Amino acid sequence: MTVSPFASTGIHSMVSNAEYHADPAISASHLHAVSHNPHNYFKKYLDPKRPPSKPTAAMRLGTFVHTAVLEPEDLDRRYAVCATRKGLTTYNKLIDQGIEPVTQAQWDQALAMCDSVRNHPEAAWLLSEGKAEQSVWWDDEQFGLRCKCRPDWWNGDMVIDLKTTIDASPKGFASSVAKWRYHIQQMHYLQGTKAARFVFVAVEKEYPFNVGVYELDNEACGIGEELRQRDMNRIKTCKERDQWPGYSNDISTLSLPSYAKNIDLSPDDF
Repeated sequence: MTVSPFASTGIHSMVSNAEYHADPAISASHLHAVSHNPHNYFKKYLDPKRPPSKPTAAMRLGTFVHTAVLEPEDLDRRYAVCATRKGLTTYNKLIDQGIEPVTQAQWDQALAMCDSVRNHPEAAWLLSEGKAEQSVWWDDEQFGLRCKCRPDWWNGDMVIDLKTTIDASPKGFASSVAKWRYHIQQMHYLQGTKAARFVFVAVEKEYPFNVGVYELDNEACGIGEELRQRDMNRIKTCKERDQWPGYSNDISTLSLPSYAKNIDLSPDDF
């Protein structure tokens, strides 16, 4: 087994975000990276010379909304409205205290999204019992890899995953599931938690901050599990060989995508 130096297997409640992300065990984000190519995974998670990762604006908003919805008691300890710009005294004091400065508009947006989730009857019921941000480590016996996950909300039988999105409609969020590989994430989390159900709560980032609550059908779950196993096997094989290939080392021939081939060149075009 690949042994993590940071944590034993099981459920851990007192693990910081920094500690969790520093741990080398396989997460859903690792599977997403290796699906692009193994070189991408190595450079992001294994290369000792890799630069520190920087959260995007979308990631910062997601974390902010997660705190507002799932850990409201920590909101004032983690965030504060600051009208000054980076480099000025108030901003720097907040950073030094471990508090993230946000604008008034960002604060209002996060709280409005939180209110929409809390006012949605099904979402509110799902979040009425459970715990936020518990960390789980386990050894995957099939592939011999130490794995980890960090459910947004977990009540033992059910994992709730809160997603901020542009479009929380059934069609729109289904596209997000496919694009961002949420179905692989779901199967990875179910593998670690042994929960019976996995439910997505999707909240839109813009007014009126619509909310949708979804479970994936059996076909999506099956595809997610097949891809999870493919990506796990890819990591296992690359570790065994100590080889992390990227794109081809040779000259490759490219063809135009199908949409670029449907061109009608009539005489009038000349």
